[in-house]
Amino acid sequence: MNENQIAFIAAVNDERYHRECSYYIDRLKVPDGMSVDMIAVHDADSMCSAYNLAMESSEAKYKVYLHQDVFIRNQNFLIDLLRIFKSDPSVGMIGVVGGDRMPKTGVAYRAWNAGIADCRDPDMAYYLACAPKDTKDRYVEAVDGLLIATQYDIPWREDLCRHFDFYDISASFEMRKRGYRILVPYQKVPWVLHDSNFAKMVHYDEGRRACLEEYPEFWYADGGFEFEYHREWELLGAELAEQIQNLMESGRWEDTASILRQYRLGNMKDSVLEKLGVMSDIECEERKAGITETFFSGLSSYEQMDTKYMQTRFLFFRLELGLPESAYETLTEMIADGSLSCEAVLLFVLHAAADKKTVLAKIREIYQKAGETQKEERIRRLYENVKEGAALAGTMANADR
Repeated sequence: MNENQIAFIAAVNDERYHRECSYYIDRLKVPDGMSVDMIAVHDADSMCSAYNLAMESSEAKYKVYLHQDVFIRNQNFLIDLLRIFKSDPSVGMIGVVGGDRMPKTGVAYRAWNAGIADCRDPDMAYYLACAPKDTKDRYVEAVDGLLIATQYDIPWREDLCRHFDFYDISASFEMRKRGYRILVPYQKVPWVLHDSNFAKMVHYDEGRRACLEEYPEFWYADGGFEFEYHREWELLGAELAEQIQNLMESGRWEDTASILRQYRLGNMKDSVLEKLGVMSDIECEERKAGITETFFSGLSSYEQMDTKYMQTRFLFFRLELGLPESAYETLTEMIADGSLSCEAVLLFVLHAAADKKTVLAKIREIYQKAGETQKEERIRRLYENVKEGAALAGTMANADR
């Protein structure tokens, strides 16, 4: 085992995400004397099989298992990680989100009460603050699989967790069975951004039942959520998404918008449909504004449209998180020369930015330098509204204390 090596391990089925995930890893400060390796396992049958394959191929003492759509914001992540592990050998596992009262129902993800994550759903961005009053590290019973760091190798139970659910809960329990502790560090600002989709639940109950049976001693808390799964809706959502993508490729944007309006009237949500809704809004708002060269003009396939949309979304993340200007230079140029319309800019901010005030301030500056006074004024007005909303929220929060 190489005590001077850290391995990042990800199961990959989308190279766009893998490249962006790796980009943030490459920016991390590496402690003196340490080396970093990145291991990608492509198109695995299960998360456990991917992680076992990577774990067994690596000599690194420290391993960080993360989703391909997790981008590490904290440049001192490795320094912070090693500080915890080296100061307390009893800590075998670290996560950024977790919980310490595992429910008898087995619905663990609804029991998280420690940590924080910067979550970017397809249609909205927010901080998932599981314990906003915490000011120090917390020992927990299990952590979420979006990021799991270990300093001891323990086999992932691919015999038990055969898909992509409950591998994190099983790993947490296996670590505890061997006498190690699990910790969620205090994070004043989230250490990671998770560009997450809504979880697919098709195999969730299988994993839940398997872990309830395998680890009865760890499920004890009353008041847990019952498991709910709407299989018919998941199937319908997939069919609708395919239909809408075909309409987009055919340029039938009015039909696309009509279907999405009906979808939005319902109570169920689907990740792909939410993303398609934002993409449709961009096209429709640009057409309404009389823009002829729209964001998706000249793109004949849905794959091309999706790639352009996701790449632009990633650039907005970089701008928001304070990366060097060179990291989002393409976005700056698109905003300044108008190839990314003000309508599209506003929709990206609305749906993809958590810190809208910071993003709007930077966009305002871009328009000012470009001499786009009308666009700058539109952004200024929205900035003032966001600023007033934040001030009001702060006033209400102080009144509640």
